[in-house]
Amino acid sequence: GPARRSDKGSAAGCQRGREMSAETRVDPEDGVAYTHDELLAYYKGKYSKAAVKTYWEDTCKHVKANGKAKAKAKARGKANGKAEPKDRAKTAKAKDNGRPRRAAVVVDPYSSGKYLLIELKKRKVPIICVRSSLKLSQQFLRSHEANSLFFSEMLEFEEYDGVPALVEKLKTLPYEIVAVFGGSEPGVELADQIGNALNLATVNPLELLEARKDKAEMQECLRRHGVPAAEQFKSGKLEELLDWASKRNDWPLVAKPTGGAGSDGVYFCKCAEDLTLAHKQIIGALNPTGKTNKELALQEFLAGDEYIVDTVSYEGKHLCVAMWVYTKRKGLPWDERAIISSQNQLLDPSGEKQDTLVDYVFKVLDCVGLKYGPCHTEVMFTPRGPILVEVNARLHGLQGPRLIELATGISKATYAADTLLSRGNLFHKLYQEGRPGRYLYPRLKHCVQLVLCCGAEGYLKNSIQDTIAALNLPSIIEILPAVEKGQFISRSRDLPTSSGSVLMVHESMEQIKEDTRKIREVEESGELYAVYEEPPVGSPLLSPARRRACSNMSEEALEPRIRLDSLEKMDELWASMNSLVPEAEAADGRQMEIVITGC
Repeated sequence: GPARRSDKGSAAGCQRGREMSAETRVDPEDGVAYTHDELLAYYKGKYSKAAVKTYWEDTCKHVKANGKAKAKAKARGKANGKAEPKDRAKTAKAKDNGRPRRAAVVVDPYSSGKYLLIELKKRKVPIICVRSSLKLSQQFLRSHEANSLFFSEMLEFEEYDGVPALVEKLKTLPYEIVAVFGGSEPGVELADQIGNALNLATVNPLELLEARKDKAEMQECLRRHGVPAAEQFKSGKLEELLDWASKRNDWPLVAKPTGGAGSDGVYFCKCAEDLTLAHKQIIGALNPTGKTNKELALQEFLAGDEYIVDTVSYEGKHLCVAMWVYTKRKGLPWDERAIISSQNQLLDPSGEKQDTLVDYVFKVLDCVGLKYGPCHTEVMFTPRGPILVEVNARLHGLQGPRLIELATGISKATYAADTLLSRGNLFHKLYQEGRPGRYLYPRLKHCVQLVLCCGAEGYLKNSIQDTIAALNLPSIIEILPAVEKGQFISRSRDLPTSSGSVLMVHESMEQIKEDTRKIREVEESGELYAVYEEPPVGSPLLSPARRRACSNMSEEALEPRIRLDSLEKMDELWASMNSLVPEAEAADGRQMEIVITGC
């Protein structure tokens, strides 16, 4: 039969038979230019349209759609056979100078992990995907298909009898595995275990794994090293937690699962009743990392401003590659108890507060054994100085790596790949070895992630994305609505009920402020949130979570909403809000009470 390249050529020929002026891009699998329809025709039946679209937009390189490029594509399409990516990975020992080709393992490449896949693809590094569990949040699992075009191999950890068996399978593959990445929060622990089992040089020590994963242990680790930490108590028993809180008698407190993802399941407790509710919601629940919560950490409430410090490490030395500050709104005209993030802003690389934050975070990284790779550390700047919220040994979530690249010139995924794959070549150029001071990332542009806030309630008449896009604001690079036209929108009280976010990057902070003012203006005037009281024909069903978020609910029903949420979890929170089936029920068949958070 004809080779796959010939199949692709003939499929493409049908499209080329027509006069087309469509854009062409180079498929890095063979270095030849194709239109989107030609690429879609070849991969039809193997990958979904969404997966091909992601591959086209994020990986295939732009070229001019001219006759010469088309002729080259057609000629090579007829002359060369093309093995399918996965088949080629399994059958061909791609060798360089007689050695197996260098490859990387990426565990759970979800959320911002897609930027890591794009970076590895640019470096022509085969990617072996390992999924740690199928018991993760549906938002994580849904992204797997779209990312599948990047994978040379795909292994399910649950199909193997532990890490040793998985590592033995990895050793049979026709590659030299040179790095293991945690592609998102759920994959960090398994990535550390695999890297250590393979005896790789760029790994973090397993003896401090708990200090990097357990939210209570990381605080205790700091305390043992004399680094300021949050006061806390850890237990799975409600009586013990209530006893500690009663004796301390200093409310509010924060309750959080000891092992979760981001701020998942983090509750703000003003009294014993709140703590009882938090315990009920946390203990026994399946967290986004696929594990059941058995204990929670009850910590002092850290009053102050919240900061994010993005770092990358090599041989125990650290670079700060971005710093961010959160701004929150407390109290809204329709709900005086509301607490909602208003924006997240990239900071200048130096300053009195920035220098204090970086010094503190570098000490934290030393304490928890973060020697190699990226980290995303959350810190509260309190009256007694910076205090750790949590360490996340991974990339900045969601669009974080892309925003860092647009604003500073270097993606965090590039930093990560450099430290784990390329012997820290870039790291060594930037690190101030033998020079005074520390590396200061270049802030080439200002960057703000604006959180939208809706004061209306009903079925959305117009597209949020289209309405904001029509303003033609110079700083906007992406609009991410939480609710689509025709869906039910509720009044915003917290992050899950926010109406979306807008990513803004520009040379001028004044321009971003002016664009922000215009967006807030159409919000407050109601233009952005025109609604129908009754569902229009064809409107999606009202989800259980949206129904519970309606403002006409009783005060008693609204009172339990005490959970805190991180901007990194926006896409998961919004997906959960719009889901017609509660995620807990979909995962294990049990009906679980939905608690809308933050009020």
